[in-house]
Amino acid sequence: MCGHSYFLTICVKICKLPGKLTSAVTDLMELEVPSVESDGSFSRTDTASGDEETRQSGRQRNAIPEVIHIPSASDSSSKPIGIMVQWQYSSSEESDHNENTEDYVQGLAPPEVQLKSYRRQAREFATMGDERAVYDRVRCVALTRIIYGDNHWKLAKAYSKLAQAYLEQRGLAQQALLHAGNARDVLLAADAAKQQGRQLYERSDVLPIMELIYLIMGQAHLALKNSQKAEHSLKKAELVSRERGDLGIKHQDPQRRLQILMSLGRVSLRAHKTGNALEAFEKALEVAQAQYGEDSKELVPIYQCLARAESSQGDSSSHERATKLLLQAHDICKSRYGEDSVEVADSSYVVACSYINIDDSHEKAKKYLEDAISLYMQHNGPYHNSTIKAQDELSRLLIRDGSLEDAVSLQKSVAEAKVALYGDPSEEAASSYQMLGSIRLKQGRMEQALKWLTKGYNMMSVTLGTSHKKTKQIGDAISRVKMSPDAQRFLSSEEKLKKRPRFTQVVGRSKPLGYSTTSAGD
Repeated sequence: MCGHSYFLTICVKICKLPGKLTSAVTDLMELEVPSVESDGSFSRTDTASGDEETRQSGRQRNAIPEVIHIPSASDSSSKPIGIMVQWQYSSSEESDHNENTEDYVQGLAPPEVQLKSYRRQAREFATMGDERAVYDRVRCVALTRIIYGDNHWKLAKAYSKLAQAYLEQRGLAQQALLHAGNARDVLLAADAAKQQGRQLYERSDVLPIMELIYLIMGQAHLALKNSQKAEHSLKKAELVSRERGDLGIKHQDPQRRLQILMSLGRVSLRAHKTGNALEAFEKALEVAQAQYGEDSKELVPIYQCLARAESSQGDSSSHERATKLLLQAHDICKSRYGEDSVEVADSSYVVACSYINIDDSHEKAKKYLEDAISLYMQHNGPYHNSTIKAQDELSRLLIRDGSLEDAVSLQKSVAEAKVALYGDPSEEAASSYQMLGSIRLKQGRMEQALKWLTKGYNMMSVTLGTSHKKTKQIGDAISRVKMSPDAQRFLSSEEKLKKRPRFTQVVGRSKPLGYSTTSAGD
């Protein structure tokens, strides 16, 4: 037992030694360890032939490999930690592929090697959209603190990557905001340590971290509907990105700058700052054109955001400019994705919504909506949110143009699809019944209008409650319909009783109370 524990102790320690010392220590391990017999004496070989055999076997054992694998009960072969993939490395993590965990006993690699492995694995999971990237980034934070300490600038980078994983992989804006704040605090502590001479790093090392921190904080505030703080953080990110660009092409990151400008434009658009939004989107368009080309698919969302900013101004000329931008994006979708793709269907729907806002362009809007519905039916089927959304928009357009019967037939099929997709009762199906009731009310068919409106009201009451704004809106419409003279014959007996005047036992008097018609003598 003593010899066996001695061998295991050396095996554990050898994993922590550099590669050059491994072979020397391995030779020591291969020497026979004297075993303790039952009487307490050591067994030894006294013959000269035994000594010679020991020397020869020792020379042969010098040729053993440097890696020693200790098999376990659950694992019969050594496997590397993490996922081995080809990756486009960043400037600060480009050495992650140099160290391989296959050179170490499983689970006993140094923290530096494990950190590089988990960083590679987190990037691979993030590319696949897998939530396991968050767990690997948590491990990276712990290992970075072990290696570099509490106030190192690389710990700030690990926190910023963790915040990005929480926001992008899991959609947890509050968690992302918390870890981005931790990264900012660590970076401030690292700057203080640099001023005291306890840390050495360049400005170019921390600028990408600052850029990512403020970008994540801005996106998290935007997700939490705090437009003012989001705009403040994104403006800081834009300033850092501009400073990073001044350092030279080597330090620029066009994709990160594009994310900052697009987020800043969306925040300005939500805050009704159309001028700032247009400026940010135009800068993003210039960056994307310089990076990807004049007709790349990356320009499609930028053109659509520019069109949304143009149309928010409200006048007819701005709607026309917005439509031209959307048509440019539509042409790019056709050339890049094909005319029968889902992306073309999405673009057709957006173009149709833009044509609806322009006078005398409803026929074009109808054509693009029909094209979008046809493609959605082909790819997604009738029971899909995108198909139902396009059919709802076409129904409203038909009502506006006066094609009420076509709108009714289309909306009935939409109501059936909503019941199948969202359930019965559901708010979406109730909105379809409300639209059907409104169409019949416009046609003067009071009985059918009451039927559809009542059905929508009952669904709204179950899903949203009787005190909700939408439920009250349908209830008021039903009350107004019932008050009309044409709807009296459709009322139930209980409703007719409610409209009857209340019965009273008080008899009307022509004389005041206490007045007598006889004289006092009588």
